[in-house]
Amino acid sequence: MQLLYEALKLDSIYRILDDQGAVLIASDDVMLPLFAAGTQFDPKSAAATDLILSRAGLRLHVFTKAVSLKKKTFYIQVARSERMHQAIISSDSASFMAASGIAALIAILVFTIVVWFTFNRALRPLRVASDAASRIESSSLDFRLSTAAMPAELVPLIDAFNKALGRLELGYRQQQEFLATVAHELKTPLALIRGQIELDGVADRALLLKDVDLMARQVHQLLHLAEVSDRKNFVFEQLDARDVTRRAVEHLGRLADRLGVFILCNAAPEKVLIMADSGALFVLVKNLLENALHHSPAGTGVLITIAADCISVRDHGNGIAQDNLPRLFKRFWRGENRRDEGAGLGLSICQEIAVAHDWRLIVHHDQDPGAEFVVAFH
Repeated sequence: MQLLYEALKLDSIYRILDDQGAVLIASDDVMLPLFAAGTQFDPKSAAATDLILSRAGLRLHVFTKAVSLKKKTFYIQVARSERMHQAIISSDSASFMAASGIAALIAILVFTIVVWFTFNRALRPLRVASDAASRIESSSLDFRLSTAAMPAELVPLIDAFNKALGRLELGYRQQQEFLATVAHELKTPLALIRGQIELDGVADRALLLKDVDLMARQVHQLLHLAEVSDRKNFVFEQLDARDVTRRAVEHLGRLADRLGVFILCNAAPEKVLIMADSGALFVLVKNLLENALHHSPAGTGVLITIAADCISVRDHGNGIAQDNLPRLFKRFWRGENRRDEGAGLGLSICQEIAVAHDWRLIVHHDQDPGAEFVVAFH
């Protein structure tokens, strides 16, 4: 074995040189570059040609290659004897190469089997979670996927899925509660109308019309609420908030006259350009303004201000009690000081529109007197 190793040192040699041709590392501890006798070694020219040398009775083929590393150039010389070349392509070496190829194929096969079993075992919890998720229905939205025995890399994915289920369950529960509340709110006026009709000629026509108007208002606001709750129903475009606000003020002019409340409009001199759905912005301003009119005593005014970054509506009523703030935007909730019989959906609709536009709806409840609602665009 020692003789074979020594012979190999003669048949295969390498050198690593710097850019000046000085040897940095040599396999046979000879710190001289490989070049033909009687010539001057030039690493650049040596890298461009192949060289044949004779050494210790062996013909050596020398190859020189330039390599750049960290802005420095190094030269690698590799020498191989013709004896080694013949040994590599001999029949014995060919048999060795064939055996090596078979061994490599067996190794690849074993590696493939090991990888398949490893992945199959690692993904088994994911398949279990997938089967569990496929069985989730509207009646089992409270179900959550378990992260037990789950690979650490998949735990964030399962957690995100569980959070999405939580949001879906919350929306579904709110929808069920909303439908139940709607049924209750419409049940009372329907019962009153039926009772009036069954009185056979004694029915109060004015009272019937009042009940019908109330139901029509509730249905109209319910349709608005269903529409604004879905962002896909909006068409966003650049518009002047002053124009939309003025249309809302004109729309409520007769209501203001009937209630004996005047409307003051303070608009910015220049255009207030925002990206919004025109119809949704109109409903938002109209609802805030209508709410302010109903809470303002006769002879007082409602101030609506249109600035570059917000729209504010302030009334001069009794303000909002601190205890009522958490219920302010709750559906079907009505304040104590309203002078109408609204459905209690106006502020809920405003909140939905503001959320869909990424706006903030801010309430200042103690303006002394009155309250102020601010739609902040930023």
